[in-house]
Amino acid sequence: MADGECQGCRSAPILVHHVPHLGVFSALCTACVLRHKPGSFCPVCFDTYDDSTRPAAHSRIMCLRCPALAHLTCLPSARSSRYLCPQCSDPAFSFIDSGPAAADGTAAVAFTKDFAKQHLCAAKIAAASMHRAAAVARADAEQKVMGALLARRNAKEAIERVAHLMSNQPAQDHSDVDDR
Repeated sequence: MADGECQGCRSAPILVHHVPHLGVFSALCTACVLRHKPGSFCPVCFDTYDDSTRPAAHSRIMCLRCPALAHLTCLPSARSSRYLCPQCSDPAFSFIDSGPAAADGTAAVAFTKDFAKQHLCAAKIAAASMHRAAAVARADAEQKVMGALLARRNAKEAIERVAHLMSNQPAQDHSDVDDR
């Protein structure tokens, strides 16, 4: 993998986010972060959610095919109960819209307000994911430290028992070993 390449779609985006993905830490582009974390943000306004900021059930709607949650106020037809998020409604959909191709074949990127909101949303999701991963790693490390301390204590007790047993045994005279 080249530096700056997305490990999800193999593109060379202007920004990659380091996130835990499929059990490993990966460098993903903004579009891949948003594609893989659909329940973490509103796909219309790009507000991010966490457990404390998830919209109330009466003010959101869930996609019929994925866990994407949109604010009802963000949708033009907010009363419809059959909602498909942009990603599920169009297989060719991409969160990051590159502009028309330049003469050399590269795609131009239009820096719009939505473009900035999408990148900020993905950055917030990546930061929250890394924070959770760090908390899990810390808890795991603390558990391993406790296990190591217990093993050390048990080893010390075993050495003390062996030393005690050896000091209580009568000295054996090794000089009367059978000569064969």
